[in-house]
Amino acid sequence: MFYKKVAVCLALGWVLLFNSLFALPAQGAVIDDLRQVAAAAAPETYQELAARLNSYTRIYRVEEGDTFEGIARRYQTEPELLAAMNYMEPEAALEPGQFLVLPYERERLYTVAAGDTLWAIARRFGTSVEDLAASNGIVDAKRLRPGTVLTVPAAGSVVTTTRPASRSLNPVSLFWPLFGSITSGFGWRDNEFHHGLDIAGRVGDYIRAAWSGIVTFSGWGNGIYGNMVKIDHGNGLETVYAHNSRNLVKSGEYVRAGEVIAEVGATGNATGPHLHFEVREKGRAVNPEGFLK
Repeated sequence: MFYKKVAVCLALGWVLLFNSLFALPAQGAVIDDLRQVAAAAAPETYQELAARLNSYTRIYRVEEGDTFEGIARRYQTEPELLAAMNYMEPEAALEPGQFLVLPYERERLYTVAAGDTLWAIARRFGTSVEDLAASNGIVDAKRLRPGTVLTVPAAGSVVTTTRPASRSLNPVSLFWPLFGSITSGFGWRDNEFHHGLDIAGRVGDYIRAAWSGIVTFSGWGNGIYGNMVKIDHGNGLETVYAHNSRNLVKSGEYVRAGEVIAEVGATGNATGPHLHFEVREKGRAVNPEGFLK
């Protein structure tokens, strides 16, 4: 009986040890421990991945529904670069359990200069506004003072927050969804009322979420708006992005501030490529310039 108990304890111990060493992470799919890859991949695949893992790369295990475009948006990189690093085409189908190599860059320090904005800094370093704010405990995007030293999170890292940024940061400080000149403002023009801002761009230019929130609509709006995306930021605040050539997010997705959600186009009633951007408070269109930094 004694030896049976010892055998059972040893067996349980080995099971717990195996699970602790080889269980894949529950949150996210980035793998830092190659023993997890060795437990799931063929020997030749493991050797190839191990040879490519260094200070500037990470290993990613593909999950159900993953695409190069989706993974690239999630980890703030480009789908073409990600595909090239894995000797594939950006449109190639991915299989759950497949291993990919991700570009990775360690966090850096940056001293805020006069005129800097959180959006501009995030764009410069290829990270998101939300991750930059969360990494530095910023609760009001407008109070960014010159001389402040910021920790810039790695482009391949994911900073988790306990609540949407629309509630953790000042929700009335939105970021420009597209850099360009305003070709038509909010208000009356001729005999019709224009409910947003028209921002000039080129077909294919990235349109970014003005703040974090839930995508409530992504598709063809109507003959006026064309392809459009709507994002609910909470507290009755909603933003609209219209005339897009292509929408890159789906209804129900959670998007972060600064995340690419669509591409500039001229769909619907548009004389040329541009973004029609609206801000709505409790369903009523208001002037976006009062919200933009």
